[in-house]
Amino acid sequence: MTTYRLVNDMGLAALKSIARTEPSLFAEPDAPRLEERMRELAAGDEIWGSPLTLQADLSPLEEIAEGGPHTDAAFAPLVRDALPDLEPSEGLNEYVWATVNCFAVPKYTPIRWSSSNLAQEPGSEKFSSFVNFVESHWLKGNLVTARRANAAARLWWLGELSSRAAAKSQHLNADDMLNAMANNVNLYHQILARPRLLSRPRLMAAIYEMLLDGDSDHLKTTTYANAFIMALGFRATDMSLDLMDDRELRDVVEEAKPPKGR
Repeated sequence: MTTYRLVNDMGLAALKSIARTEPSLFAEPDAPRLEERMRELAAGDEIWGSPLTLQADLSPLEEIAEGGPHTDAAFAPLVRDALPDLEPSEGLNEYVWATVNCFAVPKYTPIRWSSSNLAQEPGSEKFSSFVNFVESHWLKGNLVTARRANAAARLWWLGELSSRAAAKSQHLNADDMLNAMANNVNLYHQILARPRLLSRPRLMAAIYEMLLDGDSDHLKTTTYANAFIMALGFRATDMSLDLMDDRELRDVVEEAKPPKGR
């Protein structure tokens, strides 16, 4: 176990100010220098709040070198195990994720997205894009985009949701479900954006069982994934889905699947 202290309101405000003016401090990375700059901006005010205890070692996240997206399935359980008591309602807590990204695993995010190659000087043509990049991957925690982009948050959500769906699946174990979600990012991101789907693990299980049964590879593309989830979203507003047995639920998923070539 390792204990940190969560950034408080002043600490988070300082981090956001640095992201807007000196985003390269996140990309280097240098946690002590980042904290030093936070204290300078806080001008004597406290920047730390309550303790945050990580129950598992997150150092493997910093050892990925340039492993890329295919490492998500390997590291999602680590983040979830480090925060085993975190509830979904707390999964959008920007104080938690800013602390984890900036101080628990400061090297992970710039390695994972090669952000050091994107660093720009203030006033340069791409500076505003880099600011948005830093805010999304390091700091934003209370929006839908956090489940997609925030470095540690997206791993926690992947581990949490795949575990919940696997518990409702008759055919896929936790590892199968985790790999299915991690290897179909376009589809997974569409699900993340829709709370009605997120709150129905049986439906998520049916989606990925269908996906792995074959003849569904086209759903990995953005266009087909969007069409499929949009069609399924209309049915997800129908509370009778919760009363369907597994076969009926699978039929709903199959009917929502757009055919190839359309």
